[in-house]
Amino acid sequence: MKQLLHQFDHVVSGYIATLPTWLKTPFLLMSFIGQPIVTISIGLIIAAFAIFRFNQRLLIASIVALSTMGINTIIKYTFERDRPATEYVSHMVIKSYSFPSGHTAGSTVIFGLLAYLAFQLLPQPLNVIVSALLALLIIGIGVSRVYLGAHFPSDVIFGWILGLVGLSIIIYIVAPTI
Repeated sequence: MKQLLHQFDHVVSGYIATLPTWLKTPFLLMSFIGQPIVTISIGLIIAAFAIFRFNQRLLIASIVALSTMGINTIIKYTFERDRPATEYVSHMVIKSYSFPSGHTAGSTVIFGLLAYLAFQLLPQPLNVIVSALLALLIIGIGVSRVYLGAHFPSDVIFGWILGLVGLSIIIYIVAPTI
């Protein structure tokens, strides 16, 4: 199984490495937007807004989103998978493990929550446009992590899965509204 995963990571990383070099700047921006400090801050802002509005469901949604990011960290330190040996990784200020991608899990659950709220609250067609742009951002953040050399593709895929589990709990169980 490890050999198959390694082969998958190698093939997909190789494909993503062939993307044009002009994408580096947008991918650096997307990666910045997906940083855990950014997604955690947005989660805390949502929680503060929920408290201010006395909105228990939205508060619970923010707690689930923040908890998803905490679970991601626990999984990282359980598996202790080393990051790819890349120049990008060698220049990282904060060193951490690779699996799963915190950028990807956090952005999926936080920007997914924002997309859900936008879809519920904004008028048509703006709701669809904003939700689609947030979905593209989530995908872009994941791809950026592989393109920049910070993660293996399997790290990103599991980050998306973990984020989607948290987001599914929010949407189907908590069902927040404003």
